[in-house]
Amino acid sequence: MEIPVPPLVSIIMPVFNTGAYLWEAIRSVLQQQNDAECPVPAFELIIIDDHSTDPATLAILAAATIGDARIRLLKNQRTRGAAGARNTGILHARAAWIGFLDSDDIWSPTSLSLRWRETLLNSEAKWVAARFTLLKSTPGPDGKERFEESRPWAHTVAMPHPIVAAKRLIRPVEQFSHACFIQVMTILIARSTILSKGLFNETLPRAEDYHLWFKCATDTDLWLIDAEVGMYRIHSKSLTHGNAPKYLFEDIMIKLLFKDPSFRGFEAILKKRLDFVMQDFCYFHRSAKQFDAAVRSALQWITKRPLNASAWKELLAAGLQIS
Repeated sequence: MEIPVPPLVSIIMPVFNTGAYLWEAIRSVLQQQNDAECPVPAFELIIIDDHSTDPATLAILAAATIGDARIRLLKNQRTRGAAGARNTGILHARAAWIGFLDSDDIWSPTSLSLRWRETLLNSEAKWVAARFTLLKSTPGPDGKERFEESRPWAHTVAMPHPIVAAKRLIRPVEQFSHACFIQVMTILIARSTILSKGLFNETLPRAEDYHLWFKCATDTDLWLIDAEVGMYRIHSKSLTHGNAPKYLFEDIMIKLLFKDPSFRGFEAILKKRLDFVMQDFCYFHRSAKQFDAAVRSALQWITKRPLNASAWKELLAAGLQIS
């Protein structure tokens, strides 16, 4: 009997009623290819079923786990959200390194080897990230969502990549205060680093990844690769689809960071981000003519930042119903 190779990387895939997108996500992991300068490391794919009820999803999960020893299927007894499902996977991971892919997204063919190469080149690296591209939907003749073909993109990024030094960002708290410039599918991170930061915060329905990256940035440098390693699918069920403010729940995330002792000395940076987020909430609701919501957002902003003149201006604009 062949003895399974111990994994070097555990890939965490949370699943909740993803249906038809799930197969493409799983295949994109299992079909990883060697980069010209680095082979694919031994990996395990840990799929966490977050209490799915969709028959198509359940059928794919049952079929996917047959005949491939690299796949492990775990089941949450209740729906815990993306953060909780990822935490289940992390706690059951056997490898020292963790990668992530949501079950409606896609990795490029050399996604893993490109990032693994950086960990071999830089012994100090504890987390590595890269760029990603968007896969947007268009309505088909039947009214259902259709997606542009991902294979041409995957083919172009599968070409051999010359070794180009990744950019090392020194404890990039300030960079993260401007934007969450990385996506969870692009992260390769030491399991010990995630455990030291307390995993993903399960009280956050959104921005749970941003929250964790902020915490990692206080004492850990980030290696950033200038290459696309995945496709983020935008569809009607996406949390970031656009039916709500772009930075929804970031105000709650920032409140958590204010309470975190490791963010002492970063208060000014956090306040600036908070002002940006609250301003966006107000803009969103006024532009949608949701003036009651705009008033509530402005009042929340004033409560948090009573001396901020912009918050008072937004309250006036919302009260006058200026869109």
